[in-house]
Amino acid sequence: MTKNIEEQFNELITPFYTDINNHCNKHLNNDRMLIPIIASITQGVTVSLAEQIEKALASNIAPEIILEMVYQLTPIMGQLKVEQALKIIKKVFTQHQINLTEPQANSDSNFGAKTQAQIYGTEIKNLLQDLPDEAGNFIPQALTNHFFNDFYNRGILSVRDRERYELLALITLNVEFQIKTHARGSLKAGNNESELIWSVIQLLPDIGFPFVINSVQIIHQAAKELTA
Repeated sequence: MTKNIEEQFNELITPFYTDINNHCNKHLNNDRMLIPIIASITQGVTVSLAEQIEKALASNIAPEIILEMVYQLTPIMGQLKVEQALKIIKKVFTQHQINLTEPQANSDSNFGAKTQAQIYGTEIKNLLQDLPDEAGNFIPQALTNHFFNDFYNRGILSVRDRERYELLALITLNVEFQIKTHARGSLKAGNNESELIWSVIQLLPDIGFPFVINSVQIIHQAAKELTA
């Protein structure tokens, strides 16, 4: 009997998924369950999102962590894809009768801005300073106020985690300049090279070899430069 299209495709990709999961399981913690969620939301392809959320919850990842990770994607890709994903996540959480705990805000209201200065300095401000009509001032200020202060001041996730998840979203978007910048930032925030590279490898089934090979080279180069 001739196999249908779905059966043929599943036979083709299942060994690939299995091989990646087996190897990444040796090097990653619960991020293995979170990384596919990042890929789905970043690409705006939510057909498997409910199942991915179910797997994350089954792996005892706190719903607050899942939700905070999703919120953190907003400055990277904008609100539309995140809002679309949140509708699906809300349904799964409702089915599980999950009661969420409110995050504990950092006592220092300027924590995000200080974190930005420590990791990135004035790189973006310097880059955009020649833009006309105050745009060169507004974009860096908005980045500080509404990316770092609004998000990094919240609890739940560490700076290290936020930087790693942002990097994976940027890799999924394939924005090379930002990947280079955030590869350095993620390493400076405490992530190690091996963890970042294996996190990118976990993305392989969702974004393909070209994006992964390009990104792991950038991460490797950033690690060498920081340790030189």
